[in-house]
Amino acid sequence: MYKCPNCAGNLKFDIARQKLHCEYCDTKMDPYGFYQEKDAEEGKGASGEYKVTVFTCPQCGSELISEDTTAATFCSFCGATAILDSRISRERRPECIIPFTKTKEDCRAAYGKLLRWAIFAPKELKDETLIEKFRGIYMPYWVYSFEKKEHISFLGKKTHRKGDYLLTDHYQLDCDVEEDYKGLAYDASSAFSDSLSNAIAPFDLRQEKSFTPSFLSGFYADTSDVDKFVYMSDAEKFVIQDACERLLREPVCGKCGVGRPGDEYIIENALRPDKKTARLAMLPVWFLSYRNKDRVSYAVVNGQTGKAAADLPVDGKKYLAGSFLLAVPLFFLLNLSFTITPGALLLIAAVLAFLCVLISNGQMNHILARESGEDDKGLASTREFRARNTQWKWNRKKKNPGLWNNGIGRILLAVLGVYLMSWLFVGFARLADVLAGIGMIGSSSTMFYFIILLIILSNFVKGRSSRRRGRSSDKKSLGGGHFKEKRLVLVKPLGGIALAVIILLVNPVSDWFYYIGAFVCMGMVLWAIMDIIRQHNLLTTRKLPQLNRRGGDEHA
Repeated sequence: MYKCPNCAGNLKFDIARQKLHCEYCDTKMDPYGFYQEKDAEEGKGASGEYKVTVFTCPQCGSELISEDTTAATFCSFCGATAILDSRISRERRPECIIPFTKTKEDCRAAYGKLLRWAIFAPKELKDETLIEKFRGIYMPYWVYSFEKKEHISFLGKKTHRKGDYLLTDHYQLDCDVEEDYKGLAYDASSAFSDSLSNAIAPFDLRQEKSFTPSFLSGFYADTSDVDKFVYMSDAEKFVIQDACERLLREPVCGKCGVGRPGDEYIIENALRPDKKTARLAMLPVWFLSYRNKDRVSYAVVNGQTGKAAADLPVDGKKYLAGSFLLAVPLFFLLNLSFTITPGALLLIAAVLAFLCVLISNGQMNHILARESGEDDKGLASTREFRARNTQWKWNRKKKNPGLWNNGIGRILLAVLGVYLMSWLFVGFARLADVLAGIGMIGSSSTMFYFIILLIILSNFVKGRSSRRRGRSSDKKSLGGGHFKEKRLVLVKPLGGIALAVIILLVNPVSDWFYYIGAFVCMGMVLWAIMDIIRQHNLLTTRKLPQLNRRGGDEHA
C-alpha cells in the first residue's frame, strides 16, 4: 500500500488525473516521484523483480498481483465471490506500461453499447450488479520488435509474345531494405483467451511509459506464464507478409514480373528480419466474468481505447419466443404472396436441414479446436494444459492396434471404401435413369439428391484423408477428422434430409406423404437449432479455469 504523506491514507492511481490520488485529503502525486528510490533498488537485481501482494483464488488457482493490500472481493477469472488467500511475492519487472485512460464509467458505456443489439442474451448479463463487478487488470503482453537493414537481390521474369515467338525477359533487382517494426503485442497470460485479446486489439504502444509499481495501486495485474517464443513466429510472419505487400506495390516490381505465383517464398526469405526482440509490458484491460453453474463467460474492454468484446451466450427461451413472433407474420405474408407445392415444401425443409448440418459442423470444429488448444497458443503452450490434455479420446493411441488400425488395414479399408462408393454412384445413376424414364421422379429431385450425396460423401472423405495426413487443424469439412464426436449433433438434420430424399425418389401420389415428410424434417430442423444454440453457448462460455498455479478445485 502507498501511504499518503499527509494523512497516511491509501494512494491510488487516478485515471482522470493520471496521478496518484488520496481520496481523503485530495493529495496528488506523480507516480514516478513517489517511492522512486525504492523502485530503483528493486530494479537493480539481475532478474529485475519487484515486490507485490499476490491474491490467489482457491477455486481456479488464478493469481492477481497488486500494490494495494485491499482484499479482492471476487475472482475475475472464475467468478468466485472472494479471493481468500494472499501472500507477498517478487515478480518479474515489466519494461513498460500503458496506464488506464478509460474510466469505469467509460467501460460501462462501451459494454452497454455492445449489448444494445444482443436481444437474446441472458438478462443476467445486463444486471447492474454484475456490471459493477468490472475490474481493472493490467494484463501481461509480449511486445515484439523486428529490424532488418540489408542489401537484397531477387529475380523477376516476364513473358510476352512477338509474332510466332514467346520471349521471356529475366531481371535481377537489387535494393536496400530498411525494416523497422515495433509494438506488436501478444498476451503473455494463459488465462487470457487469444480470441478476446485479439478482439480488443490494438494498443497504441506510442503512449507507453517506463514501468513503476505505483501505477498498479488501485488495480490488479495478472502474472505472465507464456514464454516469449510462443508468439514470436506469428509476429514475424505478420512482419514478413506486410513487408512483401509493401515491396510488391512498388511499380518496378510489376514491370519486372516480380511476385509471380511460386516465388513468394524467395521474397519472404529475403525480407526475413535479422534482429528480433521481445519486451514484457503491462497493458490495461477492464475484465468481467459471468458465471453460470460450471461455465463462465467473459467481457473485456480495452483500458486505453475503450474497444469492447464479450462472450455472449443465447437464452434459449428468448430465442424461441422471438423466432415464433417473427415466424407467424412471415408465414402469412409468404402464404399471400406465393403458392408452395407439397414437393417444394419438402425440398425447402431439406435445404434448411442441410444448412443446419453446415452450421453444426462449423461449430463443432470450433469446439474441438478449443478443447485441443488449437485456438489459443498461449494456453496450449503451458505445461499444465498439456498435462491435462494428454488423454483426448480422439487423439488416444491404442497399445495393441488391430488389423484395421495399422497401415495395411487402412489401405485395404480405403480401397474397399472407394470400391463401394463407386458402385453406389453407378447404381444410383442407373436407378435414376430408369425412374426418370418411367416418370416416377423428376430431374429436380434427382439433381437435389446428387448434390446432397456428393457434398456429404466428398466432404467426409476429405476430412478422413486430411486426418490421415496429419492435418487435424483443417476443420472445414464435414468429416473434419472428428466425425465420431460430431455424429450425435449431425445425425438429426441428416435424418431429415434422408427422409426427404426417400420421399422425393419414391414420388408418392398422395400429398400427405410430402406434408408428413416436411413436418418430420422441420421437427428435425427445430431439434438441430436447439443443438446449435447449445453449441453456441459452449463457444461463448468456458469451463471453470483450472490454472494450476496454486489451488484450483475442479468441483468449484
